[in-house]
Amino acid sequence: MRLPFVDPTKEEVVAVATDLIMRFGLEAQDEALHLTEAAANMRAVRNCKLYRLAAREIEKSFAEARTRRSRTPASDAAI
Repeated sequence: MRLPFVDPTKEEVVAVATDLIMRFGLEAQDEALHLTEAAANMRAVRNCKLYRLAAREIEKSFAEARTRRSRTPASDAAI
């Protein structure tokens, strides 16, 4: 059961993950994990969950991109 005051929404997680990818590129997952630790140190439970879920979302996004890239023929990748 999702608690509305503690658990972030899927849209919020995706928005944070997208923002981190845009700001930090390939280092986005590391930054999300760093922010998770910082939030945990501040005892910010909701933010800790948010950044942990964003890190997972970023990893899924990167894995999907790697899969798409490996499926693309070399001639299409050059375009």
